[in-house]
Amino acid sequence: MGKLSAAPILVLSALIIASCESKPPPPPAPAESIRLGLPLDPTNWLMVIAVQQGILAEQGLEVEVREYVSGKRALNGLLAGEVDVATTAEVPMVFRLFERDDFACLGTVGSSGNEPRIVARNDAGIECGDELRGKRVATQRGSAVHFFLHLFLVTHGLTEADVKLSFMKGEELAPALAAGEIDAFSMREPFVSEAEHLLGDKAIVFAEPGLYQKSFNLVATSAFIAARPEALRRLVAGVLAAETFARDSPELARGAVSSRTGIPSERVAELWREIDLDFTLRQELLLAMEDEARWAMENRLVPGAQVPNFLDHIHAAPLGDARPDAVTIVGARANPQG
Repeated sequence: MGKLSAAPILVLSALIIASCESKPPPPPAPAESIRLGLPLDPTNWLMVIAVQQGILAEQGLEVEVREYVSGKRALNGLLAGEVDVATTAEVPMVFRLFERDDFACLGTVGSSGNEPRIVARNDAGIECGDELRGKRVATQRGSAVHFFLHLFLVTHGLTEADVKLSFMKGEELAPALAAGEIDAFSMREPFVSEAEHLLGDKAIVFAEPGLYQKSFNLVATSAFIAARPEALRRLVAGVLAAETFARDSPELARGAVSSRTGIPSERVAELWREIDLDFTLRQELLLAMEDEARWAMENRLVPGAQVPNFLDHIHAAPLGDARPDAVTIVGARANPQG
């Protein structure tokens, strides 16, 4: 037999390769729409960066942003159906979980051990913390700054019964202090700077570094978690990408924060040093929520006489799948209730 020619085989191989090379790429996955509740709280700046820099859009998310004055009100907006996901401090989560069980935490997006402040009028005879006794003190009820006020008073030998406590919305506090309607309030930026601007040298600001580790957390309803796993996967990827951006390009990240919040760049840089912009789910979150639940129960701020099982309201799967070492809550990969 004669030898077979290799030419037809080579031609066929070339045609196959060319066919593979000319095959069009698969179409991009359709965008996932999501409504995001966005407070501008400093411990939420990772989400601010993710929105302001278009990082969530890069993950294939069409994001409709709704800003809220506080995390507490963002959580209320989530539960009212105004948004699909939101961010809030852990204290409002504790309060609402005494009332309903149809939402869960996806992760902590930021934390700080030195964020809330007590702002007082020094012309009301307040020069140190224990001089709040008998004074008119206001804060936002059932919030992180409410819990901070409780801890601050205890540190200075007082209780909430030792002050004339009232509750206001966050945006009402600085004007009320400037008008002399209250003597002091517990709050955070940008309301602290607003009060300092309004009062000038009559303002005195108290900080207690290390007294309270406040966290800000990404939350969603149980129904949304069950129905939109791909949207959650992209959202988690976007937050992790924002974390990398904040770490690698801090000046650009701070500029995005200043642009979105209106806080001067030098004040953003100052606060930046106090905040951990890491996307995690740590055991410390559960421990803090349990402490806060006992405080709320002892002060009759919530209904019921039993601490909720907060582990049932941690949905760690999206973050755990993307970055396993970010999750240290034992048993947190189960689906939430609802």
